Amino acid sequence: MAAHDQAASRAFPGPDFHAVLRWIHEALNPAVYVEIGVLSGCSLALVQPLTLAIGIDPCPHEDGRWPAASRIFALTSNEFFSRHDLHHIVGDRGVDLALIDGLHLFEQVFEDLCHLERYMAPGGLIAVHDTIPLNRETSSRLRTTEFYTGDVWKILPWLRQYRPELDVVTVTTAPGGLTLIRGLNPQFEHPRLRDRTAGFVALGFEYFEQHREEFLRTISNQRASVEAFCQNTPVQSMDSNGAVIPSR
Repeated sequence: MAAHDQAASRAFPGPDFHAVLRWIHEALNPAVYVEIGVLSGCSLALVQPLTLAIGIDPCPHEDGRWPAASRIFALTSNEFFSRHDLHHIVGDRGVDLALIDGLHLFEQVFEDLCHLERYMAPGGLIAVHDTIPLNRETSSRLRTTEFYTGDVWKILPWLRQYRPELDVVTVTTAPGGLTLIRGLNPQFEHPRLRDRTAGFVALGFEYFEQHREEFLRTISNQRASVEAFCQNTPVQSMDSNGAVIPSR
């Protein structure tokens, strides 16, 4: 674990994931926040005082850091969305910010994204953790290491191919990047795309190594860059080779 953590720090110098998530909360000041993958509550603790926070995790471990007003559902995300209508919990205002950091498999990230998009408020943002793999070992579909990103990265080429209308950037922050997705449409017809995931499940790590510049659009882990994207203002992004990509 320590060796992988050190490698991630070298690959992504500067503020880590929790610092970036804090910037996002402060930039958006969301009325409603949903987090898939709560665990001990480190990221949930970043929620602003007036934000209604919904946490979803089959085995949450509360250690005093959860916001007092948060509601935690000890369910898998699939179980939660099959049993609950988020509008019955948060009202008609929709979700302003959501974090996907649960089961680290591409097909589950796809399902979580589909479920959440149906409830997003206008201008809402979904963040997906661990979208830049460190190496082949820690991004395997079968987990063999404590440090683990799984094959979450596959959501990026999938989005590029099937949801090109979305504005997607990935913050180069340790331990494995944080992808931000904007321009979401609650009316989008997701079921018709479920049969287009199998080919992505089968992709190997070599696909990421060979094609990352085609789908990985990054911004630096600097507060100004993250805030600019959150506030829908021009932000300088780069491909994996460091070349500037024009803002949308």
